[in-house]
Amino acid sequence: MRVADALEQLDAIHEQMTKGEVYAGFPVVGTALVGVLGLVAAALEPVLASGGPHGFIAYWVVVAAIGAALGGTSATVAFLRREGDFERRRTLRVVGQFLPGLVAGAAVTALVVQRLPDVVAWLPGLWAIFFGLGLVSAGPYLPRGVAAVGIAYLAVGLGVLAVPPPVERLGLVVGGTFGFGHLAAAWALYRHRREVTHG
Repeated sequence: MRVADALEQLDAIHEQMTKGEVYAGFPVVGTALVGVLGLVAAALEPVLASGGPHGFIAYWVVVAAIGAALGGTSATVAFLRREGDFERRRTLRVVGQFLPGLVAGAAVTALVVQRLPDVVAWLPGLWAIFFGLGLVSAGPYLPRGVAAVGIAYLAVGLGVLAVPPPVERLGLVVGGTFGFGHLAAAWALYRHRREVTHG
């Protein structure tokens, strides 16, 4: 057997092992904190966000950045300092599955800011759909309840697009969707950890 063939077979074995392993890099506490952040941000949005569609978008982009830092810092530290080659490959696979939804959401948001500010009411539904697609795509590598949360995001997003909320309630829709969604994901992660710990 040639070395190249052997390496190719090893890569295939590693890929199958990675698919079979559940990624546990998302912290329960960090995910729950992102959920709480979403709910608090929804309550404070009328006070803190400047008026108009650009202020609304800027506010929620900042909240999303804070949420990403809260939820992703421990996973990033683990990737850089503690994970071995196999764990890093699994982490990159999960991120690779999840990232296209986030990139699409950011691109649509930028398009709305630059060209279509009159359809800002569509953003809460679109954000939920893109985030849900990311969770569903990464679902095979995540604890089983998390994919169900992704499907719920999709359903909520489609519902919001079908029946757009009044402009003054857009912040409540965004914060409520991502707040309760992250709390549900944190619960799924917590249940998975308990199952693994207690058998």
